[in-house]
Amino acid sequence: MFGTAILLSLITVIATVDYNGPLFLLHRPLITGAMAGLVMGNFTQGLIIGATLELMWLGVTGIGGYTPPDTITGAIVGTAFGIMSGKGATAGVAIAVPIAVITQQLDVLAKTADIYFLNKAQKDAEVGEINHIGLYHYLSLATIVIFKVVPVFLAVMLGGKYVAALFDKIPNVIMNGLSVAGGILPAIGFAMLLNMMLKKGMWVFLLIGFVCSAFGNMPTVGIAVVGVIVAYFYDMIKSKNEPAAETAEGGEETQDTEQDSDKSDDDEEDYDL
Repeated sequence: MFGTAILLSLITVIATVDYNGPLFLLHRPLITGAMAGLVMGNFTQGLIIGATLELMWLGVTGIGGYTPPDTITGAIVGTAFGIMSGKGATAGVAIAVPIAVITQQLDVLAKTADIYFLNKAQKDAEVGEINHIGLYHYLSLATIVIFKVVPVFLAVMLGGKYVAALFDKIPNVIMNGLSVAGGILPAIGFAMLLNMMLKKGMWVFLLIGFVCSAFGNMPTVGIAVVGVIVAYFYDMIKSKNEPAAETAEGGEETQDTEQDSDKSDDDEEDYDL
């Protein structure tokens, strides 16, 4: 169990660094769930749990000062416990959601602690100590990593052996309810994502995808290809219209300037008379 906890902690480090740095999408639940499943010896189940959590958390993102639920810790611990319990995605989702919400507060605490490094970096910048600023950036990242790794390690080390026994004691009616909830949550994730994306003028693209699926019986890959084609022509048409609109606006501004100039000349003539 110790080796498993170490490997899952390493996945947590990779995902956290990716989320706060290069953003190669290694932090997404689909990837972290699959890697956790590989460590647990059941890659397929890890991929299933990760994909379920990915659909559920599609619209979860940090905007401004808002700290979203900790999907990294939630996905890794949820996948590990889902496989340990033998209940699959049902147990994985049931564990991942509360874990993500609880560790969200640890993420807030870590970022609050990072204010210390921010103040140090600001003071060094004022006196010209540029070399120290990079160090403080890395130290702040290390703080965030520690606040994510420790819960994962402790959860797997201390709670792993109790997970299977716990889920065996849960009545079937509750497990069935959790299974139904696990099927509904991805729809909520899609709804959150659409609520963010579907602004004025964007509904037509949703309708295109719906028509392709409902009436054209197209597979997901086919719909994705149609989406790429539509996006290409949309961008091409928009790029062509922008110069014309700028030219029209420029012509209107020139015309307004000429009218103002003519009016000024007429006023001067009237004054001379």
